[in-house]
Amino acid sequence: MRFPATGALVLLFAATSASAQVTLVTNAPPRVDAIPNDAWLCRQVARDLDEGTLLGHAILARYDLAPAHDLIDRIQFRRGDRHLGEAIAAFAVEGTGGVIYVSDSTDGGTLLHEATHAMMLRLTPDEAVQEITRVMAADSAGDIDADIVDLARRSFTLSFTASADPELWGLVPMVLTSAAFSDNSTAGTLARLVHATDSAAVQLQGNVSKGWGRATIADAYDDAAAAHWRYAGVPRPAWWTWRDERTFRLIGEAAAYDRAKRCVAGS
Repeated sequence: MRFPATGALVLLFAATSASAQVTLVTNAPPRVDAIPNDAWLCRQVARDLDEGTLLGHAILARYDLAPAHDLIDRIQFRRGDRHLGEAIAAFAVEGTGGVIYVSDSTDGGTLLHEATHAMMLRLTPDEAVQEITRVMAADSAGDIDADIVDLARRSFTLSFTASADPELWGLVPMVLTSAAFSDNSTAGTLARLVHATDSAAVQLQGNVSKGWGRATIADAYDDAAAAHWRYAGVPRPAWWTWRDERTFRLIGEAAAYDRAKRCVAGS
């Protein structure tokens, strides 16, 4: 069901006598345009799946800039359970739609992070290339906050590791980090990580134990590319290789962390 932009979330100011804390309430129908500002929205905490869905819908209604404005229809919210690991929330492509898995306590900034992944994977091929160029140029120029670059590197390394054979999981982060930081070029941190993964992905065995049939990590990213463009509703470009998918996933982490941080800070 698609929620209209003026009614995507049920939020009320409910100050308790003890703390006067703003809480999220789910039994009245205010409008999204009544939300004070983006920072307020990103600082809210959903306490269960129902509240997480409402908060997520509000964020999608507020931030979805795609021409079709269809993400509320295309994204489901589900309890994370085994899908999350130590994460608070996670986005996954499933078929032609997507799912944001949430925990019992999920804040708006985290949901915006995952919604950013959902939005970026709906970009056209040209828009995706433009976004890669923008973020990598900012990385090379040192224009991305160091903490954002570090968070993006860590998250990407974890996802890269998850595509490896379980026997290699403990080794991959060390290999990638060592290779990236031993690179003596003047390239930015993200660019050095890209270079480090170029050789590792085609050499390290993929996680075939789950029956995915992935011979290497490069094959896993090739599979991810197919799912990405199926979700985007665009035929996969013939020139879009596993390397393009790998780079796009990496810069997506930087973009998502940056967007969420700015929202929470109100900047």
